[in-house]
Amino acid sequence: MRRALLTYVAFLALIAIGVTALIVTRYPIVLNGTEAWGGIVALMVLTLLAEGLGVRMSAGRAVFSVALIPTVAIVPLYGPSVAVLATALSHLVAQAIILKKHPVKAAFNVSQLTLAIGVGSVVYRALNGPVFYWLGNVGFRFVPVLLPLLGLIITYFIANMALVSAVIALDSGKRVQDIWLELGPVAFANELASSSFSLFVVFAFAQLSVAGPIVVLLPLFFVHHAYNVQFKLLKQNKEILELLVKTIEAKDPYTSGHSMRVATLCRDLATALGVPSHKVEEIETAALLHDIGKIDFAYAELISSPSKLTEAEREIIRSHPDRGARLLASISSLSRNVLAAVRHHHEHYDGGGYPDGLSGEEIPLAARVIMVVDTVDAMLSNRPYRAALSPDKVTAELRRFSGRQFDPAIAAKFIEMGMVQRAAHRAAMDRTPLPLLQVVPREHVSVS
Repeated sequence: MRRALLTYVAFLALIAIGVTALIVTRYPIVLNGTEAWGGIVALMVLTLLAEGLGVRMSAGRAVFSVALIPTVAIVPLYGPSVAVLATALSHLVAQAIILKKHPVKAAFNVSQLTLAIGVGSVVYRALNGPVFYWLGNVGFRFVPVLLPLLGLIITYFIANMALVSAVIALDSGKRVQDIWLELGPVAFANELASSSFSLFVVFAFAQLSVAGPIVVLLPLFFVHHAYNVQFKLLKQNKEILELLVKTIEAKDPYTSGHSMRVATLCRDLATALGVPSHKVEEIETAALLHDIGKIDFAYAELISSPSKLTEAEREIIRSHPDRGARLLASISSLSRNVLAAVRHHHEHYDGGGYPDGLSGEEIPLAARVIMVVDTVDAMLSNRPYRAALSPDKVTAELRRFSGRQFDPAIAAKFIEMGMVQRAAHRAAMDRTPLPLLQVVPREHVSVS
């Protein structure tokens, strides 16, 4: 890992220790009887179970689980001091023993979770949030908890997202704001839902003692597990599709890695455009599969031809979007939006594309995103009829065809985000040396 990343994690761990010490000094720990200790242990055990059921979301790095539910519930039940200590201990055990994380990753996760819940619990108390120290029948009421709990969740969300975004940015080179756009909506929805369930956990404690959270959370764990199984199946399906795409592209060294690069850049571009996370998933999937219609060997022969294509050969090439959409229609897990994006990814913004001559916003957003990224990657890659273009030349072509071939807003965002240079770097990593042959120029350098 880079030194900056290690320094950041070490600094964060020291801050977490300091904040924990300050909270424990400021807020008293009041525990009366074995039932109070039993409740804390029950919530910590539920936290460990929830951590083991974590689901990896679309960002590929962040993990969201139902562990926030018992963690948040500790705050109104036992106060900030117990909350930070229980959070630190339970997540340390989860990260090191259950999930077996790398020490640096474990240190970061424990530190940022402890900090986030610590700051959130202080805000909870500052908003006069009641603390129902376990004394038997606590006389729980929802109303006094609602506003302080909302303050806790919002504070937790901001702290958590800031710390996670910073570490992902250091590790991946992405911009912090892009990570917020990608993770933020999912994280906030997850935390709002968790806070709602936390209320019921506190209420269940008041009514059923230690058995309360078990009654409330066990059904949720089963639902979570079912979702996790479904998620893994979807992930396996995606991996199979990726293998199929790689197999198709392996027939032509000039397009090797093309669809994977396009999918990654389309995901980044869609995120930068502020597209909702579930739509980003669809765009990434469609981008991965956009050239699936070229599975026939006849396409590979035409694509690798160094000579100018005849009109009949051009018509064959132009049939691949429709062919791809029809092939993918047999896969029930793919949405109509994915099929439409595959079918229309060669439509031009001015209506001069194919297969249906759509124009402007008649073209699905996903198809307009793929058109930009697909064309850029094609221009940055070696082809039998020309060498790869420079990033400056590609940028000039994007501007030249903006409003004609490309959606002008999407092309402008691609340039503004510096994605031409990023695409050039990725294409160079996969680049095949151009063979010694007679280069025959074509009419459009932007045809992939």
